[in-house]
Formats: sequence, C-alpha cells, structure tokens
Amino acid sequence: MSRALFTEHELAVLRLLAGGRTQVEIARTLRVRPETVGLLLNRARILLRARTLPHAVARGYETGLLTLPPNEQGPPQLP
Repeated sequence: MSRALFTEHELAVLRLLAGGRTQVEIARTLRVRPETVGLLLNRARILLRARTLPHAVARGYETGLLTLPPNEQGPPQLP
C-alpha cells in the first residue's frame, strides 16, 4: 500500500484511531469537526479495502502503513 495515496490528515486520524482514541477525541486533538474525522476515516477505510474501522486499522498494520512504537511488542502471536 503506497503512503502516497493517503493525505497526512488521513494518516493522522488512522494512527490516532489505532491508538485507541474515539472519533470525538480525534476531532478535539486535531481541532476539526467529528464529521470531518468520520469522512477522513471512511476514505482511509476505502483505500485500505477494509469493511470496518477496526479492519482498517488491522489492514494498516498488515500493509506497513501503520507501525508499532519501538517499545511495544504488539499482540501475542498464535502458535
């Protein structure tokens, strides 16, 4: 997945969503309307070919668009 397809705002809202923030919290952080956050997340979801927002976050990690901070190990691996 090419980062060039995403705007900085789309990446920012996706990162904040992946960090556990709600759409209202993201809107407050970025000083935009919650409706704007919803539109940005929906566009990111479509570009990632995800069915839901949690799926979009998962696809972000799968494609390398999102990365875990260096001090985090991520979810446990299945055997």
